Amino acid sequence: MKTYNVFLDYYDEIVRNINNPIEDEVDFLVNDCIKQYKPFTKTILETACWTGLIAKELIKSWYEVIGLDINKNMLKKAEKNIDIKNLVLADMTNFDLWKTFDVILCNYNSICHLTKWKQWQDFFKISNNHLEKDWLFIFDINTIFEFENITRDFAQFYNFNNDTVCLEMFKKDWIYEWLIKIFKKTEDWKYDLIQEIVKEISFPINKIKKELINQWFNVLKIIDYHYNEISTKSERVYFICNKK
Repeated sequence: MKTYNVFLDYYDEIVRNINNPIEDEVDFLVNDCIKQYKPFTKTILETACWTGLIAKELIKSWYEVIGLDINKNMLKKAEKNIDIKNLVLADMTNFDLWKTFDVILCNYNSICHLTKWKQWQDFFKISNNHLEKDWLFIFDINTIFEFENITRDFAQFYNFNNDTVCLEMFKKDWIYEWLIKIFKKTEDWKYDLIQEIVKEISFPINKIKKELINQWFNVLKIIDYHYNEISTKSERVYFICNKK
């Protein structure tokens, strides 16, 4: 889980290129998720908050947001977007903030970085512990279908002034591994190659739904982010739940 050491310098721009504009992401979260089910929401815990881009926009909508992440370097960058007193360095599967929230959010398929099913179960349990009855738990996944598609794609290249970042995904057993190659130009006009591996996994939607119910959540809606209706070809799926 402790990855993105060098890659995080390029993270925001690449993630924004792969996904929809940040304004669209936040509009979906606020209007299609939070306001639709809990319009009086005030407090949000964003787990795996990365560099705080989503949190920054949620704060503009007058929510009180706490950002939690396991990577201290990510949180250092998040200080540009969130007040440092509202940032927590912690493992999303094992934390206790001694308070509850109206909404717990996990965005950009961050849960998929938990590569063991037990970690997903732990995350569901600890999220339940930080919610009062009826309040919301919202997270999204990349589906197995989406990961399989990515493994068949060609390598992705991104240029940053003199540096180049290459992303490729490979499957090893049930784990999907991003091979990140960073070519950094040196002062003598040569290149240093830095490599990082980021692991992800996904599980069948019905398996996740069943576990959420076992963990005392009501599954209010499962939605395809792009097409609304779930299908066997859904790529990115949101689970909108509340605590029983």
